[in-house]
Amino acid sequence: MVMGTVVLKANVNQIEDRYVARIDDLDLEADGESLEEAQDELIQVTRAWIESHDGTDTLSEVLADAGHPGVDEETELHLEFGEAVLQ
Repeated sequence: MVMGTVVLKANVNQIEDRYVARIDDLDLEADGESLEEAQDELIQVTRAWIESHDGTDTLSEVLADAGHPGVDEETELHLEFGEAVLQ
């Protein structure tokens, strides 16, 4: 059985002295004092968000609404960061 993969794309922007990492499609956001801290925090936020949907049918519904139809419990989710926008 071939397992599907969904790539969630995140962006990081520098806003003054903070970095904000965000997955726009899912309205997930985290920030930090460094680029790496913001990315690590978004990874944790995303994991917690996925776990909050674990055991329910809501994860596939939310991902379908965000443009990722056909997600099931066998689908792998990957978080990919685009190039950071720094000031």
